[in-house]
Amino acid sequence: MNDTACTTSALDTLARDVSGVQAIVVASADGFALAQTGPKGSVADRLAAMTSSMLGLASALGRELRFGELDTLILDAAGGKVLMLAIPGAQQRLLMTACDHSCVIGNALWHAKQCVRTLADTTYR
Repeated sequence: MNDTACTTSALDTLARDVSGVQAIVVASADGFALAQTGPKGSVADRLAAMTSSMLGLASALGRELRFGELDTLILDAAGGKVLMLAIPGAQQRLLMTACDHSCVIGNALWHAKQCVRTLADTTYR
């Protein structure tokens, strides 16, 4: 299976296994959408750019506090939740998962981390 098919499969699995998923985006460290499930086009591009910015700020905060490498950033609001995770690997990538209020955060986090493990083994050429 090629990298694109593996990525698509991982995102589809995450969307299927987590109730209430609204959008999933794999972003480059510089804020470009590499893959997505849910909104297409400019919405995915904007989500990728915001994810990159948010994780950049969270990483800087973590360095300032000497917490080590950033792993996960969670936003919890009345209308939903957003999980942003760093994808380890030679090429820095990020995973953003947005869920509605019906989402169980622990379930979403567990499945998002499983997705990250799968994506860590995939390299964009």
